[in-house]
Amino acid sequence: MSNAMDPFMTFDWCFADYSKDSARHNALEEKAKETEALMELVSADSLVHHSLWEEVPKDHPVGQLWLETQTDLQASIYLAYGGFYRQALAVLRCWFEIAVHGVFFGGHCGQRTGRYEQWRQGDRNAPARMQALAQLLAARPDKLIQLDEPAILGKLEPVYSFLSQQAHAQGLDAHNLQEGRENVPRYLAKSYDVWYENLLRAFDSVCFLYRMFHVPEITSYFRSAQAEMERAQVLAASLAAAMPEFAVLVADAVQAA
Repeated sequence: MSNAMDPFMTFDWCFADYSKDSARHNALEEKAKETEALMELVSADSLVHHSLWEEVPKDHPVGQLWLETQTDLQASIYLAYGGFYRQALAVLRCWFEIAVHGVFFGGHCGQRTGRYEQWRQGDRNAPARMQALAQLLAARPDKLIQLDEPAILGKLEPVYSFLSQQAHAQGLDAHNLQEGRENVPRYLAKSYDVWYENLLRAFDSVCFLYRMFHVPEITSYFRSAQAEMERAQVLAASLAAAMPEFAVLVADAVQAA
């Protein structure tokens, strides 16, 4: 097969993944510390969501939507390491939006309105604006932390606003994520850092929502899984500086256990 017909060349997989000078190879080499933190983040994501999946009702949105958010998280990481930074941020927006909607729809689980089920069937929209979501979350009587709408919005809106800009290519000149790229994918340190910092912020903001509504379920899981509780504490200690809300979420659950 000629290079013109080689999928590794035609689809730029060679430059993204395959060659020794690929974006992925260079990112792994240059960002070893960040890569290690991301592997811990993925472990933290799995641990938290497996805890919830085990403890919430089987039809609960947070548990059911984990399969969607897990693949979005992995896809965002894969795209970024391949040199597709704006696309990685756009997928991260999907991850964040679905995770937040999981918490929102959790307040409607088992209710006669069937709002969550209608949304899954495509017959109803979820709240699209973070301000509306913050207002609805602040009004829920099952909050574990008594925070008002502005406090919740302050955690969600900055992350979502930036990710939405990237999804719609707004502010291309402001962030210039393609700077240094030729006509093939390349590892771009500045663009990687923008994606990496926003991934940490997004994950930490979701952990903030879990602190508000789901500490009891994680606590219950820890009581029956001592090794997992200890693993969570190790991850929390390692990630505390980068993701303080995750560290506090683990601390709250461990203290209650």
